[in-house]
Amino acid sequence: MDATAKAHIGIQKLLQAEQDAAEIVAKAKQDKVARLKQAKAEADEEIAAYKAQRQAQFEVFSKDKLGDSGAHSKTTQSATEEELLLISQQVAVRWRLDGAAEASPVNAPARVGG
Repeated sequence: MDATAKAHIGIQKLLQAEQDAAEIVAKAKQDKVARLKQAKAEADEEIAAYKAQRQAQFEVFSKDKLGDSGAHSKTTQSATEEELLLISQQVAVRWRLDGAAEASPVNAPARVGG
């Protein structure tokens, strides 16, 4: 074998080694990406489970501390309407009494020169 043939064989071995290394690196990158995707999926599942748990705890806390807001709102509305009705009745009675007092002969002005 002459020197050029040996150099050519050496270059071929180097090119093959470089190609093998590139394939190994590409495979490692693919594996890393796959592991990262799997880790992200697992983290998303854990986050969703934790979020659901905390939401359930919050709902229990809200019901314990605040009660059912719909029922509370209805109760408040009903109580307000009852109070307004009572006040309007009291005003009507007072208005009638004031009107009757003005028309009564006791409070009528005395006639002068009648």
